[in-house]
Amino acid sequence: MHKSIPSSVLAAFLAALVLTLGNWGTAVAGGDKLSSDTRKELAQARRATARYHNISNAYADGYTEVDPPFVLPGVGCHLWDLNALFGDLGEIDLNRPELLIYSDCSQSAGGRAELRAVEYARPCDGMCNDANLPEGFSGDEDVWEVFGADILWTLHVWIWQHNPAGMFVKLNPNIAD
Repeated sequence: MHKSIPSSVLAAFLAALVLTLGNWGTAVAGGDKLSSDTRKELAQARRATARYHNISNAYADGYTEVDPPFVLPGVGCHLWDLNALFGDLGEIDLNRPELLIYSDCSQSAGGRAELRAVEYARPCDGMCNDANLPEGFSGDEDVWEVFGADILWTLHVWIWQHNPAGMFVKLNPNIAD
């Protein structure tokens, strides 16, 4: 015989679940916690990129596959928006990351590709150093890295797939491809 769960018990369980999920992804390298401002900015980036869970929306909004395809082990396949990458070079736009990272970028995926992370990038024209480190998220938790031979500053942000190494750590040890 099926017993119903008292509404007070169900409400308490759901509240605990929401609190647990609300703290998901707040760890950074070294086990530190993200600031409340950083968490708000991450939530903003999630809201802005949620529509890209359907990869067709990303293609429709001007993201294209890096050519030749760029699949980084421990990260995934990259789609980029060249207008965002080489357009306004001011502060990053949390609502429009320069790159989206998927498990599979093929258009034939029909919108079923798994969105893993976003990546912000800024050209540094061979002069990537602390003096021209881009402004990113609030606080000091984000980790900008130099890509290539001083071509770009890049910042990986694992807002869609948990990275046990940290929210802003480039490689995700849970990803084999």
